[in-house]
Amino acid sequence: MNREQMVESLHRGICTVIFEKKDGSIRNMKCTLNPDRLPARQTLNEVESSTAPQTESNIRVFDTDLHEWRSFRVESVQSFNTPTFLTEA
Repeated sequence: MNREQMVESLHRGICTVIFEKKDGSIRNMKCTLNPDRLPARQTLNEVESSTAPQTESNIRVFDTDLHEWRSFRVESVQSFNTPTFLTEA
C-alpha cells in the first residue's frame, strides 16, 4: 500500500498501523484523519500547518487510543489494516 492509499483510508475511517519506531521498537496504533474523529477544536488544516513538518516520508495522524497526534514513517510500516470504516451520511 502506498502513501496516498494510506491517507485515503485514514480519511475514511480508523486504521490499525503496525510500524517500527526510530528506536527500533514496534508500535501498534489505531489512528485516523477522519474529520468526525478529530479533536473538537482542531481541523485537519490546523494540524497540517502546525510546527511538526509533514513530508512525503511520514504521515501525521490522530491516535484514537491516546487521543493525541502522532506520526509514522511510510517506509517503516509493517502492516496497515482498515477494519473500521465510518458510515457516510
